[in-house]
Amino acid sequence: MREPEPTPADQWSRWETEPDVPGYWPGLGAEHHTGGFEIDRRGVKAVAGKLVDAAIDVSKFAHLHHAGPFVYGEMHWALPRELGRQLGYATTTVAHFWADLHAEIGMAGLLIERACTRYDLADKPKLGDIPLGRLDDRLVGMIPGDAPSSVLPALSTLYPNGGISLELPGSIDYGVGNMTAARVKEDLTALPYGDGSGPGPYDQMPESLVELANKLMGRAQDLRDAPWYGEAADMAQTALRQIYANATALAALTAGLNTATLRFEQVAHWCRENFQRLADPDRGGWDEFWDLGGTADSRTGSFLAKANEELFDVYRLMPKRIKQDLPGLMVTDESLAEFRLRVRNVETRPKDSEWLADNDRGWLETHRPVLRGQELAEETYG
Repeated sequence: MREPEPTPADQWSRWETEPDVPGYWPGLGAEHHTGGFEIDRRGVKAVAGKLVDAAIDVSKFAHLHHAGPFVYGEMHWALPRELGRQLGYATTTVAHFWADLHAEIGMAGLLIERACTRYDLADKPKLGDIPLGRLDDRLVGMIPGDAPSSVLPALSTLYPNGGISLELPGSIDYGVGNMTAARVKEDLTALPYGDGSGPGPYDQMPESLVELANKLMGRAQDLRDAPWYGEAADMAQTALRQIYANATALAALTAGLNTATLRFEQVAHWCRENFQRLADPDRGGWDEFWDLGGTADSRTGSFLAKANEELFDVYRLMPKRIKQDLPGLMVTDESLAEFRLRVRNVETRPKDSEWLADNDRGWLETHRPVLRGQELAEETYG
């Protein structure tokens, strides 16, 4: 009897939420072809075209840019306020990650396609670079009917190897000692209005990414079997393996974020539905006198302590970091020079206030590693 095919959930549950290149990859490692150079130009070009085709989904989840915030306005209750902000940051960052990933796949296809036309590939194996506008034009041309003038969004500021933390700020007191019944009544209106029964903001994204990862592995096998081997082929396969690691990480990440987001909505819904009954904030007079010292605020504190326990469980469900580690195939000489100048300007501009100094320090902590990633990509791929 044949083993059942693994489901998408079976696959993403085994993957890490940060890019981790697989030990096995077609054409590399034990399958590496030592010495010589060979390329079936027609076969390799056909595979490259399929990689470009995969980039057409670059804007499929653009709605995530507008999925947050998960809390509205300012809240006195610290834990759901900060947790909702982190979940909101996550949706925007995931949308950028998805777009960067798909554009990188499309660029890999263009670079491999161009390699098929080069007769100096054995001597000059670096893939080089192609302006991003060329990929955009190609994708626009693939859309039937009244196509938009552009498909590709701008590359994110995390490309190719940046990340953001989803850790709760450590400097904030997440206790509820400052909370009153009146404040909770205000704060409940700022919580998300869903009840956690819907599909969630990342619905279908993990499944799409599992399918994409499986296709990437298949395209790599096709390149190996075309055949194509030599230093340029090794470079292309290494890039595809790294892209695959990002697809698997994003699948696992979005599955975890979807679970956490839906649970956050469930807890918020429970709070709205049960605060009046359990905290009884409007009880007063003789009813409160006979309550053995209980007050609306003390009952509110007990209610929020229970809610905080549930919210910390949501936090434990969340991935704590979103991290890209793409090969950087879209880095060009021009874009690298521009980004290098941008970093240099932030490093050298006058720090006229403590706020500006702190802001620039944080920006540089995030973007200096990205600059190093871009420089490494240019050095590796040319």
